[in-house]
Amino acid sequence: MGPISNISSRLSKRIQLTDGEVRFLNSLTLHPAKMERGRLIQGAGEPVTHAFVLLSGWAMTFSDFSDGSRQIRRLHFPGDLLAMPSMAMRRHAENIEALTDVVFACFERRKLAELFAAYPRIAIIMFIFAQEERITYGDRLCSIVRSPCKARIAFLILDILARLRAVDPSVTRSFEMHLTRAQMAEVTGMTPVHASRMWSELVGEGLISTDNGCVTVEDEAGLVALSGFSSRNSALDFSWVPEPDGIAPPSPVLAVPRRQFAGLRGPA
Repeated sequence: MGPISNISSRLSKRIQLTDGEVRFLNSLTLHPAKMERGRLIQGAGEPVTHAFVLLSGWAMTFSDFSDGSRQIRRLHFPGDLLAMPSMAMRRHAENIEALTDVVFACFERRKLAELFAAYPRIAIIMFIFAQEERITYGDRLCSIVRSPCKARIAFLILDILARLRAVDPSVTRSFEMHLTRAQMAEVTGMTPVHASRMWSELVGEGLISTDNGCVTVEDEAGLVALSGFSSRNSALDFSWVPEPDGIAPPSPVLAVPRRQFAGLRGPA
């Protein structure tokens, strides 16, 4: 089984969708297009009119700096929505580039307004995924700022593996790496030479192995211990999303620990 590039199939793994919700999600991918590796899908500063669904291949979001360098902000895999943060802006805030040959579909921004008005359950699910991305973005930032260089490379490998597992049931502990050493450096905030050295150390220590561009995680527990990585995707909670008939699933009544309010007093 290959990667789940169809949005409705991806969400159906998490929650039961109605026929109307499936039709709406499928309508976002009616106009696919191909783009070669290294080409810009969307440039920063351009007017915001469309968002995108990545159907196959890898892409990246990045920012350019005045000294000619750049920082890769986010990697994207099949089934991901692209340019969503910029939907709140007049102009795109980020560049989006194809890391491999890709197939993607674009849809007008007004489709999001239709989603929020007519399909609130999908909006809730998108909110959940957006919060996961916000938290993992913070995790990556902490890794770059506080972790040694080798731990940053280990974090990157585990992050890619966890996200590919979420969309491709065939992924276990191996995947094809489409990042160059220079791009790994742009993700993790180090020089390409140092990124290559840290990669070699992970191989030498038996934590990973490589074969013609394919990376295999040989010691996942060891990489987790080194990097402090935590898969946020596996911790997502969809239990509070309303059922299709509009009735929310029953929630247990939780007692609030008294210590949380110790010392708090009402008005005199």
